[in-house]
Amino acid sequence: MLWHHSVRPRLKRQLKDRGGIERVAEVRRTTPRIGFIGLGEVGLPMAKRVISHGYSMAVCSHVSREPVEEMKKLGAREVASPSAVAEISDVVITAVRDDSQSAEVILGPKSIMEGARQGLGIIMMSALSPQFCREVGRLAEAKGVGVLDAPVTGTKLKAATGELGIMVGGDRRLAEEYRPILETMGKVIYCGELGMGQIVKLASNMALMINVQAAFEAISWGIRNGADEELLVELMKLGTGNSWVVQNWEFVKSMNVEPPPATFYLAAKDLDYALRIAHEIGQPCPLAALCAERYIAGVLKLPERPGSPEPDRSSSGIARQLQTRR
Repeated sequence: MLWHHSVRPRLKRQLKDRGGIERVAEVRRTTPRIGFIGLGEVGLPMAKRVISHGYSMAVCSHVSREPVEEMKKLGAREVASPSAVAEISDVVITAVRDDSQSAEVILGPKSIMEGARQGLGIIMMSALSPQFCREVGRLAEAKGVGVLDAPVTGTKLKAATGELGIMVGGDRRLAEEYRPILETMGKVIYCGELGMGQIVKLASNMALMINVQAAFEAISWGIRNGADEELLVELMKLGTGNSWVVQNWEFVKSMNVEPPPATFYLAAKDLDYALRIAHEIGQPCPLAALCAERYIAGVLKLPERPGSPEPDRSSSGIARQLQTRR
């Protein structure tokens, strides 16, 4: 079953004519039922945004029970598995970690595809490999199931306020069909065929992570030469060294602590996806490759005081650079 824009004007008239509890009940009878799997750091506030706009929602426990309990307090219905979510939903949103977890919830035992029926929609909002998204699309098409990839850009704070950037790939008609759902979470940008949302997302993340490395390197150099970190950052914000990383320097530093947060490993995963594609198409990406090596080496650290040992010296990528220059 597809939900068309022709429903929306009727919704507006009903909302104008009715009030209070009746209005919410009417919205829930005339809008698609949503399933949401992946209630993590960003997924949970995304799910809260959707349910706060009057959509009914089914959830299941994937990694942790606590976010499921939070969603139940907001009116979500808990079921036992992804297949059960699919059985009672019109659209299922996934926001799990990577290709492996997505394959588990979409294609594995008791998965979404096991519970799927013709007309179901799947929106994959994780950062995934484009190849995986296309494979899901191929398998789903045989069951009459529509698929979009719609990875997001933005922090958990942006997710909570509905200000994420959402990069959508897949059938344009289906993208427009589900636009009202996606717009509860952020700004929707249609990128092209299935998997193209991931291409745009990975390109954005590649630029971000190169910039993170560059900012740490430049600020570390300044500190070791006696400059104050706070002064360096504030002056960089005013000049040509400015960037999102510099503007959000304290947040960026909070991602480079021991033990590293989950987002640190997600960044490494995204670089791996991007570099695999680069190898396949013969596109040189030397800076991204160096960044990937740094993520393998561990979190980035600033010098504690002028003249202190450079904390990143053990990196294999940097070691090779030093050897080359000798």
